[in-house]
Amino acid sequence: MKFIKTMMVFSIFITAIAIGGCKKEKYLSRDTSGLKPPPPVDTTKPPVIDTSVVIDNCDKTDGWQVAGGDPAFITASPKEGTGYIQGTIKTGQNFMQFIKTLPAPVNTKVTLSTGELKFWFYVQDVSLLKVDGQIQFSSSGDPDKNRIGWGMDKIIPTLKNGWNHLELKFTDGGITGDGGPDLTAMNFVKIFFWTAANAATDQNYGIDDIRVAALPPPPPVEIDNCDKVDGWDAAGGTQALVTVGQKEGTGYVQATIKTGQNFMQFIKTLPAPVNTTVTVATGQLDFWFYVQDVSLLKVDGQIQFSSSGDPDKNRIGWGMDKIIPTLKNGWNHLQLNFSDGGVTGDGGPDLTAMNFIKIFFWTSANAATDQNYGLDDIKVVSK
Repeated sequence: MKFIKTMMVFSIFITAIAIGGCKKEKYLSRDTSGLKPPPPVDTTKPPVIDTSVVIDNCDKTDGWQVAGGDPAFITASPKEGTGYIQGTIKTGQNFMQFIKTLPAPVNTKVTLSTGELKFWFYVQDVSLLKVDGQIQFSSSGDPDKNRIGWGMDKIIPTLKNGWNHLELKFTDGGITGDGGPDLTAMNFVKIFFWTAANAATDQNYGIDDIRVAALPPPPPVEIDNCDKVDGWDAAGGTQALVTVGQKEGTGYVQATIKTGQNFMQFIKTLPAPVNTTVTVATGQLDFWFYVQDVSLLKVDGQIQFSSSGDPDKNRIGWGMDKIIPTLKNGWNHLQLNFSDGGVTGDGGPDLTAMNFIKIFFWTSANAATDQNYGLDDIKVVSK
């Protein structure tokens, strides 16, 4: 009997183990109920692509010279990479320079109007610096030939103790009288400056991540958003504000070649001169142009943009003979490079004070029905 009871207890024990083993175990690592989903990817903005050209990443002292001894390679707290170049004005001294001739010429892929020199500059104590010196960038291997430079007198007042990110526009630099640097073959950099008095203690300076980048394009400059007809004059007095089908804002300026007529012009003298912030090399006149029936247009006329309030003075212009063949019925987005335009013999427009626009053209024959044309969102952009 005792044996039977023992066997019964044993059987119950085994059964309990079996049932327990069949239970589904819960693994906390598989429980996703408390996890937050990752933030959605922002697809509304284009990815930022670094197109800058490295001049020297300052991750080696190779080729670098500094005043008063050898440069030091510091691996603590660089701004980029594995380290930076340090030079020291020793106690009792007052001068520092960083010099490097690059092992091979570097094509910066920019122009004097579109580029900037960027790097990190470390200053232990700005208050000790003399407001003098220069940053020099050359294509001749010589600081005094084929050079662009920036005076430290403009830079030092902007510095703080510690790291400073310098962004030096080529348009703000001075060039040597030999035509300046060949930006497709830059090979030399020199930075020099002084302390106002001999240093009472060692003073450290550093440079890191020297590169050339293209300047970000300036924001568009509105010439006329065409949301009002104020100041607009169209052939036959037909200017009108249309509030349906505009490309921007609340409306567009429409004008009509009436039945039996064959000429159209849009003219506006701006209420105040506009600084386009671009140059002939970098700028573009950008606007929307509506044409009801392109096939009726005569391949003639011009788009004129002036700083004199006069279509025949201080003007840049684009012939409609080049534009009309590219048009389609409806809205057309015109992007006219200033570099493709023709300028008047008086030197062309002052792009810092533009004040007049005129667009004129014809139909090949008198219109059999009213023909509508429209303008919207006239602006200047960087191409």
